Amino acid sequence: MEFLIYCILYLVPACIFIFMAGMVYSHNRHSARHITCSLLYVFSSMWFSGVFITLVMYPRYYDVITIYWVNGGITLASLISLHLWLLNANMYKKKNGKWFKLLFVPGIIMLATSPLDSWMLKGDPNSLEPIFIPGTGLYLLWLINFTYLGISLFLTVIEMKKGNKAANLWFKGILAFFLWTIVMLTGAILLQSTKFYFVFYFIPHGSLFWAIAIFLSMSRFDYLASYEKRYNILFQRSPSGILIMDQDAIVLEASPQISEYLGVDREELVKTSVLSFLGGVDKEAFIARHREAFKEQTKLVNYEISFINKLLEPKTLLIDSDFIYVEGTTLQFVMVKDITEAKSKEARVQYLAYHDILTGLSNRAAFEKQITELLDREEMFNLLLLDLNKLKQINDLYGHQAGDHAIQHIATILKKAVDGNGDHHAARLGGDEFVLLLAVNETEKIIEKIQKEISSPLLLSNSEEIFLSASIGVSCYPVDGVTLNQLYSIADKRMYAEKNGVS
Repeated sequence: MEFLIYCILYLVPACIFIFMAGMVYSHNRHSARHITCSLLYVFSSMWFSGVFITLVMYPRYYDVITIYWVNGGITLASLISLHLWLLNANMYKKKNGKWFKLLFVPGIIMLATSPLDSWMLKGDPNSLEPIFIPGTGLYLLWLINFTYLGISLFLTVIEMKKGNKAANLWFKGILAFFLWTIVMLTGAILLQSTKFYFVFYFIPHGSLFWAIAIFLSMSRFDYLASYEKRYNILFQRSPSGILIMDQDAIVLEASPQISEYLGVDREELVKTSVLSFLGGVDKEAFIARHREAFKEQTKLVNYEISFINKLLEPKTLLIDSDFIYVEGTTLQFVMVKDITEAKSKEARVQYLAYHDILTGLSNRAAFEKQITELLDREEMFNLLLLDLNKLKQINDLYGHQAGDHAIQHIATILKKAVDGNGDHHAARLGGDEFVLLLAVNETEKIIEKIQKEISSPLLLSNSEEIFLSASIGVSCYPVDGVTLNQLYSIADKRMYAEKNGVS
């Protein structure tokens, strides 16, 4: 019966710790936090198994097992616990964070001095039964372990203030463990010669409080979550590309769609700056905005970025982002949609809205927009109207294809005449009528250039040559008018005066 009680009191908790260690480790075998937490559970199990072995199997080795197995396991668990909480609070990443490693020195020294005679336990030569008499070293070791526990409690409070919901559970678990151990340990020492010495058997059980608290935080708040749970379904099945980056724009995870968008294999993408794959992007400006977004926790909503990928393909991506807290580190979670085709169609629609299909010149809508801007600036300019003469005769004699060819030829001449000068603008108003907006001091030179080009014969598809002519009328803002209608009317009259003279 006594054996069964000991099994329930010690072997069952030890097995629970080993089970939790395996569960945590299996969630992510490559994570420092997962490995640290699983080791914490393993060494905590030594406390229970050590007491069980002492009571049931080898009571005569009470001193050795207590010093090396039980207290050794407790100290290692305390050191690993401190390391885990320093990882949780990102203390190693702070400026001079490497100095936090000095906190482990006292615990390591105590482990190294454990073999010193009467340092950890004091024997009683007159006693026939093992008596628990702590030595100076053991008291000091307890003080160090409780200090480590206090530091962990302090770091947990810091995490609570950051809004880490899992830290609330950790705090309750650590505090319960702290109070339980103090009460039971004090009772065991003071009452070991009385009938209440049984409290000694329950000293280790306080560790179950924080162990279960950590384990519960895994399921409730996704602490120490598995990579499979975090990424697999979401990354593989999401219709949008998914990207996880740190504050330096280093890619930590990427879905298959991201690799496709950037034109690289996933293996090349992960652990590399995303800037390496964004051709044509101002890298300094990008990384500055990215770090500022991290600092201010600024989310991206419908943000567009255009670039050339590694396959030299132009891409435009639509980006939405948020920030997530993973294993004590803030990361940017980015959802990406390829809108390259949609932007291309949009650009085509925009082009057609302001361009003439036959000639590629600006159309009437674009012309009216351009002249309105010029009128608003109140700067002097000339409006030139040009009309292709005898287009009807060309259509009748040579066919409409020849007429279209003639219109395209005139458009090409006008494009060349205004090409490379932002002060000039050419458009087709419809039929055989064209318009130019020109700088006053260059108008005469451009007219001469146009007339010279038009005077050259046009070769038709059947190798026949025809000669074209055009009538031109010019009005000047603000001399001839200050509105579109006024300027157009004056230029139109002058054009037809010239046409009638030609006819």
